Amino acid sequence: MIPCFNHGKFVAEAVASCLAQEDADVRVIVVDDGSDDGTTPAACDAVASERVRVVHQPNRGLPAARNRGVAEAEGEWRTEYLAFLDADDWIEPTFVSKLAAAIDHARREGPTDDVFHAYCQEKLVELGQGFWRVPEWDAELMLITNLHPVTALIRRDRFDELGGYDESMTLGYEDWELWVRAVGRGWRGVRVPEPLFIWRRHSHATMIHDAVARHADLVRHIIERNRATYEPRFEALYVRANRMLREFDCNWIDESGEPIPLRYLREAHAALGPAQARAAELEAHLAQAAQGAQALLARAEQAEASLAAASAQAAQARAQAQAEHAAYERMIAVRLHHKLYAIARRLPAPIRAMLRLPRDAARKVMHADESPPA
Repeated sequence: MIPCFNHGKFVAEAVASCLAQEDADVRVIVVDDGSDDGTTPAACDAVASERVRVVHQPNRGLPAARNRGVAEAEGEWRTEYLAFLDADDWIEPTFVSKLAAAIDHARREGPTDDVFHAYCQEKLVELGQGFWRVPEWDAELMLITNLHPVTALIRRDRFDELGGYDESMTLGYEDWELWVRAVGRGWRGVRVPEPLFIWRRHSHATMIHDAVARHADLVRHIIERNRATYEPRFEALYVRANRMLREFDCNWIDESGEPIPLRYLREAHAALGPAQARAAELEAHLAQAAQGAQALLARAEQAEASLAAASAQAAQARAQAQAEHAAYERMIAVRLHHKLYAIARRLPAPIRAMLRLPRDAARKVMHADESPPA
């Protein structure tokens, strides 16, 4: 089930990740929850296919959109498991197969059939970084704080027994409230310690941050709806929550109302801001210097290549000149000239002078022919 409100630019990627599941027969239902950005309804319609159904409804909020998707999954579209994926996130190809295998294993090995769902670790991308390495299932701790993301694999029959999401919880924590109701039934989750769900944070303003801002009111609503689950466990929950405060060194509170170590951490983090900015500036300068050095190296390599080319041309010209000289020396006339010259050099000087007379006369005639007329 992929609810979508004004996230049309991401929905195709979310759908593709569902259709790419390995060893699983997957059907996808996209619920356009009254998008009003002018593009998302068409983007949703564009992903429709034999395995992808798209429905549109007036804006009713995230829980109602998820429930609408489940309601559409009847007949041939009814499946053993459900998974809820926000339109701007995606899942890895083995998400369904590995989580389904974990559920099957837990049901075979457990003393009772108490499994409600399987969940996995979360990888944060883009503006978010790192991993949410979710803990093992702990029913008591789930009543104190949410333990894992909404994108899990849920047994359809058990989801129907719970009646789906609380559609009044449009401000957040609707997934946590569903897990709490499962705890109230004595059901549990099974952890797969792999990051098979990818949460894309593409904006500084997120639904999670909005929900955290309303934390007290939302927790009060969860407790009120599930009072029969909380009241018998009140003492155990109170003791555990207080023990957690002490174990995490957050029980010492000053006049600000904040735990002292936590306030020190926040102050230290704030002080790191200028240092981080300076480090980023230095890193930018280093990157610029590295680019300059790279450019100089490229120019040096280009000059070296040009020099090598010129040297090769000079060697070629020298070889050609040597070849031409050798060919000249092999000419008969040249060889005869060299022999005559050698013989002439061995003659007595008076004879050599007589031999030069015809040559000198010929030169005078040639010079006379080249002289301009008077």
